[in-house]
Amino acid sequence: MGRAMTEREIEAVVREVTDEEVAFYHEYGWVMMPRLVAPEFAAQLLRVGREWADRHSEEIGPGKPVAGLARNQETEPFRSFMFSERMARNATRLVNRKRFKGVDVPLRYRVDLLLKKPPGAAGSIYHQDSSEHGSDRVGELQFWLALAEVAPEMGAMRFVSRSHREGPLGSVFNDDQGDLLEQFPNLPSVLELSPPFHYQPGDCTVHHGYTIHGAPDNTTDKPRWSYLFSYSPADTRYWNGSAGNWGSERKRLGDSHNPIVPTEA
Repeated sequence: MGRAMTEREIEAVVREVTDEEVAFYHEYGWVMMPRLVAPEFAAQLLRVGREWADRHSEEIGPGKPVAGLARNQETEPFRSFMFSERMARNATRLVNRKRFKGVDVPLRYRVDLLLKKPPGAAGSIYHQDSSEHGSDRVGELQFWLALAEVAPEMGAMRFVSRSHREGPLGSVFNDDQGDLLEQFPNLPSVLELSPPFHYQPGDCTVHHGYTIHGAPDNTTDKPRWSYLFSYSPADTRYWNGSAGNWGSERKRLGDSHNPIVPTEA
C-alpha cells in the first residue's frame, strides 16, 4: 500500500490555477495549463499506474482504461492528488458556482482513468461529456493530464472553442449519426477549433462538460499516456445515480406516440 501524501507535499508538486487560466476557461470552455504538476510527479503517476495495470492485466483486459486509481489506497499517490485540497480548490474556481449561489458548491469525484493510446490507435470522436453522462446541470469538468510527452500526431486533445455555450448538442457514443463535427459540419467555421497541442509531462488541459472535443489518431510509433480525472458539483443528479463515462443509452421517440409535426400544410 502506497503512502498518502500530505497537503504540503502535494502543494510542492501541484500548482494553483491562475486568474488568467480561470478567465480563459470561462470564455472558451477549455484551457491549457502548462506544468500544472511537476514533470517528476507526472512520471511517478505513470510508473505507479503502469505497474498496477501490469499486475491486474487479466482482470482489466487488453487495451482497456485503468479506472478508479484515485479510489484505491494501494495506488497512491493518485488518491492524494485527486482528493487534495489544492486540486479541489482549483476545480472549484473553474466551476465557479459561487456566482449563482453566493457560496461555492462542494465537488464530488466523478471518475478517473489511466489512458494508453498505443501506436496506430484510432482517435476519439468529437462529443460533449455531459451529453453522454446524463448530468442534470452544468458544472462537470474533465482534467486531461499528460504523463509523458504527447505530440499533436500522437492524438493530442482538440476542442471547439466556446461550444460550451451552445448547450447539449446530442449524445453520439450510442448513435449511428456520426460525431458532432459530422452532424454539425459548420461548427469549426462558426466557432473555432483549438490549435494542435504539444503536451510536456505535467501539462494539463481542462474542459467544460459541454465543450465539444476529440482527438486524432496516434500516427506515431509511441504510446500516448494520459490521466483523465473528473469532478462534478455535489448537487448534480445523474440518471440512475451513475456517472458513466462511455455514453448513456438514449432512444428516440417513436412515431406512434410522438409523431413528427409537419412543417408544411
